[in-house]
Amino acid sequence: MRYVLFWVVLFSTYSVAAKGSEETRSIDAGFDFTLTSDVHYVERKLDETTTLQTLDIYAPNNLALAPVILFVHGGAWAFGDKKEVHVKPNYFTHSGFAFVSINYRLRWDYKIYDQVVDLVSAIGWIQEHGAKFGLDADRIILMGHGAGGHLASLVMTDSSYLRAEGISGKGIRAVVSIDSTSYDITRVMKELGSFVERRKYEVIFSSDEKVWRAASPQVHVAKNSSLPPFALLYNPEREITLLQAKGFAKALKLAGGVPVMIPGSVSDPAKTNELLGVSGNIATVALMAFIRSQI
Repeated sequence: MRYVLFWVVLFSTYSVAAKGSEETRSIDAGFDFTLTSDVHYVERKLDETTTLQTLDIYAPNNLALAPVILFVHGGAWAFGDKKEVHVKPNYFTHSGFAFVSINYRLRWDYKIYDQVVDLVSAIGWIQEHGAKFGLDADRIILMGHGAGGHLASLVMTDSSYLRAEGISGKGIRAVVSIDSTSYDITRVMKELGSFVERRKYEVIFSSDEKVWRAASPQVHVAKNSSLPPFALLYNPEREITLLQAKGFAKALKLAGGVPVMIPGSVSDPAKTNELLGVSGNIATVALMAFIRSQI
């Protein structure tokens, strides 16, 4: 409850409609950032009213061009929303970063491939239009939670997705993956996953082992000569999360990559994502040290 109050206290805004779109912009007087909501990062159809393929931009008011945290929400590839960012926008904008959170097409109606393409399209939008919103496309930290961490890792290990869309990954300085259990999906299906977890993965990734391998970031690591540094935040009290992070980190290191493993929040490792940005949070301090070393 105190985190809700944290956002409400001293919060005052004004909004203006952006001409020709559904975007809205507001200035947060309490936290000193400007929020631009529901920006379409792909060209929408005339009759389209969905908020999928949109993003929210939290830009610090005191910087003309800020490095970017591009955040991909979790939700088992089928749920979730770009507004599920907790206190991250306040923390990162106060630390001199713009924070961009995206929606993407969810698995019930679309495929994993569509979600990866959406993330690539959002990266391309920042490269083409970001400067207008104070976003430095040459300094992007790609961050995702759960399924979002999987998608971010897959995009940056399997470079074919960026190449297919004609988009460069040079501006991606690092990847931050939070509590993902999906670096090696085959291992989840054959060894680590409970019955319920395996059934969930089968719904999302089918029962075809070729699909599991294609969707596993760890499989593509050895084929990629331009891996960015990775920070892997994990829950040390949950075996599947720990083992998946260790296996992925080992593969990255063997391929010449730079992996950093960060244990989850001391007070509640299962809520590392929710607690990122909270004052005194040790995982946040470690993560910010990693991020600043890459910008």
